Amino acid sequence: MDLTPFDVAHADRDALAGWHRVHEAAAAVDDPGHPHVPEAALAARLAAPPPRTRTRHWLARVGDEPVGTATLSLSDRENLDWGFAEVVVHPAHRRRGHGAALLAAVRAGLAEEGRRTLVYDVGAQSAGSAFAAATGARHAQTLWESELDVVRAADELPEDREPAGYRAVRWSGAAPDDLVASYTAAADAMGDSPDGGLGYQVAPGSVEHTREVEQWWARRGCQLRTVAALHEATGAVAGLTVVAIPLPHPELAYQEDTAVVPAHRGHGLGLWLKARMVRWLVADGMVVRRIRTTTDPSNTHMLDINARLGFHRTRVREQWVG
Repeated sequence: MDLTPFDVAHADRDALAGWHRVHEAAAAVDDPGHPHVPEAALAARLAAPPPRTRTRHWLARVGDEPVGTATLSLSDRENLDWGFAEVVVHPAHRRRGHGAALLAAVRAGLAEEGRRTLVYDVGAQSAGSAFAAATGARHAQTLWESELDVVRAADELPEDREPAGYRAVRWSGAAPDDLVASYTAAADAMGDSPDGGLGYQVAPGSVEHTREVEQWWARRGCQLRTVAALHEATGAVAGLTVVAIPLPHPELAYQEDTAVVPAHRGHGLGLWLKARMVRWLVADGMVVRRIRTTTDPSNTHMLDINARLGFHRTRVREQWVG
């Protein structure tokens, strides 16, 4: 096996096509509910790391055939001793040591950066989970992955009654200039979400960072949709929910932040906002057919909201540290 660094900016068409083949084949086995991702969409994501994050990539080949990939993501904004790994091996080439070699390259890259903590995500009770345990990593967090059938949910949503003292606003893409500061402050309420003891540290938000994140999603070919609750007495954003829609394959959208400012909790804002989002997607002709989300099992309040909307569990994910 030949394992080499993969430079996204200078990769030729054959190398990008090989990377794409590995990921599509792996997704067909590991995540069969995921729609086909066009090669150009995958290339756009590779070329657009999150704001203030550096990425390093490796491609493994046997002869001329790509058999696996690895990515190391390094945030320069928060958790500065950490790195986040993704290792993907083509199903036809698994159990031959390729994953171990790719992970070794990632760990070496982490050490070169002077960092010590590597975090990676695998399916529970899967080959990935067994692999993580065999490498000496420790299980740090369990996440329940759930999906909502938008078509089915449309007929079963709770009554659309505005909580007293609040009104809803919505937007696609970037937050309005007159709300972006308040929206950024409200999004910081995500900081108390349970992480299963992982110890993830969230840096305080800023308008500058919010704008960077919005631009990053656009570069990845995704449309952000936001529904926010405004507190009528102050005009401040009291809660929000955000969905990311990959435009090349919009049938599966991803739930991003749902947050309610602590001073405004207890009024049903979370359920109301998420139901409003579903109504918006339905009104647009239901191009989005499913919404996927992940939730820590200890977050019983969010699990209850999701259940009331009609989300059903599809998989269990695990975070490992090693």
